[in-house]
Amino acid sequence: MQNTKNQAQGSDIHNRNNPTNDKTVSDDLQNVSGNIVAPPRYRLTKLGEQMARLPIDPKIARILLAAKKHDCMAEILVIASALSIQDPRERPLEARDAAAKAHERFTDKQSDFLAYLNIWDSFQRERDKGLSNKQLVQWCRQYFLSHLRMREWRELHHQLAQTAIEMGLTTKEAAFRRPPEVKQLTSSENQGDQDLSAKLKQKQLDKKQHRAQIRAAKEAGYEQIHRALLTGLIANVGMKSPDGNDYTGARGSRFHLFPASALFKAKPKWVMAAELVETTKLYARDVAAIQPEWIEQEAPHLVRYHYFEPHWEQKRGEVIASERVTLYGLTVLPRRPVSYGRIAPEEAREIFIRSALVAQECDLKADFFVHNKKLIKEITELEHKSRKQDVLVDDEALFAFYHERLPDFYTADAVSDDLHTESSLHSKRLPENSQQTTPSPVGEGWGEGKTVAAQTNFSAATASPLPQEREQSAATSTLSDDPKPKKQPAPPKGRLKPLPLADIRTFQAWLKTAERDNPRLLFLSRDDLMQHAAAHITEEQFPKHWQTADGKFKLSYRFEPHHPLDGVTLTLPLTVLNRISPAALEWLVPGMIREKIQLQIKALPKQIRRICVPVPEFITQFLSQNPDRNAPILPQLAQAIAKTAGDIRILEQINQDEWAAFRLPEHCYFNLRIIDDGGQELAMGRDLIQIQQQLGKAAATTFRDNTQEFERDNVTAWDIGTLPESIKFARGKQQLTGYLGLQKEKDGRIALRLFDTSAAAEQAHRLGVIELMKLQLKEQVKDLNKGIQGFTQAAMLLKHINADTLRDDLTQAVCDRAFIGEDELPRNEKAFKEQIKRARSRLPAVKEALSRHLQETAAAYAELNSKLGKHPLTHLMRQRLQTLLAAGFATRTPWAQWPRLPIYLKAMTLRLEKYSGNPARDAAREADIQELEQMWQEKTDGLVKQGLPVSDDLAAFKWMIEELRVSLFAQELKTPYPVSVKRLLKVWEGLL
Repeated sequence: MQNTKNQAQGSDIHNRNNPTNDKTVSDDLQNVSGNIVAPPRYRLTKLGEQMARLPIDPKIARILLAAKKHDCMAEILVIASALSIQDPRERPLEARDAAAKAHERFTDKQSDFLAYLNIWDSFQRERDKGLSNKQLVQWCRQYFLSHLRMREWRELHHQLAQTAIEMGLTTKEAAFRRPPEVKQLTSSENQGDQDLSAKLKQKQLDKKQHRAQIRAAKEAGYEQIHRALLTGLIANVGMKSPDGNDYTGARGSRFHLFPASALFKAKPKWVMAAELVETTKLYARDVAAIQPEWIEQEAPHLVRYHYFEPHWEQKRGEVIASERVTLYGLTVLPRRPVSYGRIAPEEAREIFIRSALVAQECDLKADFFVHNKKLIKEITELEHKSRKQDVLVDDEALFAFYHERLPDFYTADAVSDDLHTESSLHSKRLPENSQQTTPSPVGEGWGEGKTVAAQTNFSAATASPLPQEREQSAATSTLSDDPKPKKQPAPPKGRLKPLPLADIRTFQAWLKTAERDNPRLLFLSRDDLMQHAAAHITEEQFPKHWQTADGKFKLSYRFEPHHPLDGVTLTLPLTVLNRISPAALEWLVPGMIREKIQLQIKALPKQIRRICVPVPEFITQFLSQNPDRNAPILPQLAQAIAKTAGDIRILEQINQDEWAAFRLPEHCYFNLRIIDDGGQELAMGRDLIQIQQQLGKAAATTFRDNTQEFERDNVTAWDIGTLPESIKFARGKQQLTGYLGLQKEKDGRIALRLFDTSAAAEQAHRLGVIELMKLQLKEQVKDLNKGIQGFTQAAMLLKHINADTLRDDLTQAVCDRAFIGEDELPRNEKAFKEQIKRARSRLPAVKEALSRHLQETAAAYAELNSKLGKHPLTHLMRQRLQTLLAAGFATRTPWAQWPRLPIYLKAMTLRLEKYSGNPARDAAREADIQELEQMWQEKTDGLVKQGLPVSDDLAAFKWMIEELRVSLFAQELKTPYPVSVKRLLKVWEGLL
């Protein structure tokens, strides 16, 4: 396509030299600034007068003037004259590929404009060789250049250079470009003493440094040239579309790079074009890659600034907003943080007060701030304890307190210049209009005003109020009795440096001056912050610590429903975890137990709930009777309800299991936080049993840490003195109680160990004493191991158990009964020796009794086993046998239950015989028993996981279930005491 840039060059020169031509000036101003000026009369600026003296397109004229600023006049004169004529490169249709290949030597990967410089330099080198005119024409044809246009280019360049020199834009020496000399790579000095490998390495370094120098020089020159070009071609910039290959330009236009451009394949993110030509598409010709920051710096009068999302930035210590920079609707910089105080001082001040002072989102070390923060925390804790947000005044009252005392501006007469480097401009309230001029935070400084577009969100133009508008709260009248100074007005115009209070440094400078007159100006009092006295929130009702025999442990309160820490949190060290009673935790703290009891009463059926009306008085009466706070609440509460009703039968109407299963709100349970010795959290939750199952063994092990002074390994005789029932010792700041006992280790040795609970110590001590007595009674134990009378026959009948395993199990059962039995465990040497004497005398009788019980049990097992086969209850019976007569049954079976073992087996045989008469009744009775067994099993499994012993009462409950089976399925065999499902449920409630 033919370029017609110079067709009217003569008339253009005439018009440019006649600045009074209104139409021409109007068109020129529209081209440069993009704004259509309506009035018919104009006044040229000094810049416009200079542009009018240049006989070229005003855009090109503007580029020449910018070249002086960027010190690249020689390069810009070449490019400007090239843009003012028709392209000297020829692209004939019949030799298009050859022309493109020839032109490759002139192309630059980043800029089509630099191709003109490359053509100029190449042509100049050929002229410097002294070639004749004919030879130059041949050279031009070789590289598909028009020699005629090259002459025209040089002539126009000479005219522009002379004009620039006359206008004082450059000197004669700097106006004419000489082709750059190609710097040769010079080798480093002192290479004579180096070996070959060192020389090669040094040569590589020299090449790398040489390339870096060339690249740096090129980049510096590139930015200078293209910044100057940008001043005149500002309307032809574009940003690559993220979803396509086209570019978005000014005023919403979209264009493509011309296919002949060197940048067509690379497609940089931002480009600048010499012209936009529309054929089948809108194409950009002669393009170059640019940086978007250059646009703002080179055309500050054309960009607009939009401000949004003002907020307090704690790290920077000031109120900031996000700034967006646009050019003709094209976003140049999408977002950057700027200080909001000089853009909208009123809103910035309000955000500062609400965020930095009211919300305390800053690291201010001022005395008033530390005092106010501590006071607010204390009053907030009162709210957390009472679980009502009616004590602390709202944020509006706090805002009104600070709003009344802080001035709108601070005149920083005494502030050093480096305190606020950005605030040398007088901050003024912005007029409410759709467009206005405001200083930009970046660019060339404050010299030129920047147009700010009106925004629906926060912008400097609209200065719209914050969502939290300033209102004088009713609570203002309740603020401090301290003298209240009137709000200081905005400083007079004559004062220096009036700064908005929107950042920490300005605030501290003002505070330093204000506190000279009134040191307690910003100090809040308790009356300022409290809506009422909160007399009911006492330390007695809401203690700071929870007291136990092992010391006191920290309590913390929080009122935030659905938060993990909502309610009261008890922080416990791991060492005392196993020593905490679940029943004691049910009572919470005195100030919270009333609400919990009220919710528990609400969970009762209506006919029972009526007895408690009015509920508050009933709760007061219940608590006044001093219930046992180490026992569960519900049984005591049920007794109180029955007592109030005057009818003990009420207890039968209350289903304790359903009542206990009713889940109250989370804050009605202690939140337990378990920590180690270093204060690190190990677990947290509201289920003590679950936490004990998780960490019970670790707690027992940790309890013994650093207690070696009380323990001893490899005990073979009673030479350990007297063992006290308990020992008190210090663990950090805690006074703990431990329990000593002998324990059989995994390797079979006996050791003296310290336990965290008395039950664990007693259970381990029993086994430890038996093992120690075996060492003293070696001969008797040796005879016992040889076998018990009738053992061989019993072992054949009980063939599901290994014979050796059965023998060891029976031996241990005999020793347990003969050595200890129901005697008190010895805790000193004298008692131990007396126990050995009793063991010697009891051993034969115990051995004989066990032999008899074993033979009866084996016979009953053989009879039952013979009837099992295809019976419907075969699977269930085998499960029962696995429970009663599995390996280790001899030591697991209490001595009192040995005579009953054959009875349990006979009852199972009778059940098989009766089953066919009424299978439904059998299944119903089995379901009742299974429910009891499941409860017992879950409880014992939980204790085992915690590493805690099973109590005697809980172990006895298992045998009660076996007696219940006899009563339900073989009543003719009789039971030693009355049993029923109802009786056992009542016993179970007592165990809980």
